[in-house]
Amino acid sequence: MIRDLQIDFQSLVYQSGYPQDVVKKANISSNLIQELFLRLLLESKKKIGGKIMKVCISLTKDEKKINFCCSDEVYDVSVVFLELPFKDLDEYFTLSSYEKSDFLLKSIVRAFQEISKKTETIDLNLINAIAKKCIADEFINQYYFGKLRSAKNRKHKAGIWVEHEMETLRIYLDILDKEEHLLKRELVSETEPLYPKYYPLLGVVKWTDNDNVELFNRKREVLKIITI
Repeated sequence: MIRDLQIDFQSLVYQSGYPQDVVKKANISSNLIQELFLRLLLESKKKIGGKIMKVCISLTKDEKKINFCCSDEVYDVSVVFLELPFKDLDEYFTLSSYEKSDFLLKSIVRAFQEISKKTETIDLNLINAIAKKCIADEFINQYYFGKLRSAKNRKHKAGIWVEHEMETLRIYLDILDKEEHLLKRELVSETEPLYPKYYPLLGVVKWTDNDNVELFNRKREVLKIITI
């Protein structure tokens, strides 16, 4: 079952001599759409991919890799090489955030189409439905991480709200009423949208009483305390 998705421009470091920091900028720009698509895929609860656990999409200018595209054998990590259809990264960077996400989404769909030629475990109807939802939502990736937690008296709830943009990821601690209408939102952290940067901040929400709620990181350190 596919549980991870990655898009990268890393091979351009070796093929075209791009500095690592320039390629890193391009890689960061792909995090929004890959995380949005993966979240919607996992939320569908549909198991696709068979023994494939991760799909890696490598955007490249290497003709040998482009012609190879992907292996005929199915492995737990499936790598798909697709041509970068721009003269260079400078041209890619001239695109708006929406245009970048649209191009990258088309690359995701194309990659799954290529994988589907090697295995019958890919549901292209599901892939296309998720792609349509990404477009309908205008590539906005905002969501509650984990479940909302109720206070002991059940009058309020709290949760971790995430706003994932192309260059920034913001994490908030929210308090809501029992009907889940937002009452209060406070910023916890703003960071680069890179998994190693933000994932340690996505911890646990705990009510200390009926009026105060805390957010712990994965080291059990308190990151935020807010009061109703």
